[in-house]
Amino acid sequence: MRISLAQLPANGTHIVDYDGRRVLLCRSPKGIHAMAEMCPHQKLSLDGGRVRGDFIMCPHHGARFNLEDGRSLSPLTTNSLTLYPVRIDGDMIEVDC
Repeated sequence: MRISLAQLPANGTHIVDYDGRRVLLCRSPKGIHAMAEMCPHQKLSLDGGRVRGDFIMCPHHGARFNLEDGRSLSPLTTNSLTLYPVRIDGDMIEVDC
């Protein structure tokens, strides 16, 4: 999957439908991250979640997850996010999912 870097705002998120699944892209100060779109806490969308430093916060219940390794930073769940490898090629984001 490939999308333009211009589609992903700083400290923001963008959902892409790819091969029948929704992938959430995040841009943090540490880079571009790709993950399964659903929060493992209550299976609600992470779209619109706050990206701060190296974590994303679920917009529904505030569960926080590390963007580098997907682990939960919240007592709401011990389940981690599913992350996908990301590569930048010029002005394009490539995700292997």
